[in-house]
Amino acid sequence: MARPALVSAAFDTWIWPLLGLIFLPFATLMYVIMYVPGIGLGGGDWFWIAVAVVLDLFHWVGAATQRRQFPGYPRG
Repeated sequence: MARPALVSAAFDTWIWPLLGLIFLPFATLMYVIMYVPGIGLGGGDWFWIAVAVVLDLFHWVGAATQRRQFPGYPRG
């Protein structure tokens, strides 16, 4: 299966993959990789999705803390 076919199998619409790639890219990628057409996700698969969400959240927090180090950033 080609990559777009895997995304189409995992999601019914185009909006969820787009939002996922913007806000939680690693979790979206893991979801597409772990999804089995006709079956979905099993119990162990959700663990890896949760790990990916935590990694995405760490990325957001790290980016926010790095942003504060720029000269001229408003302190307050």
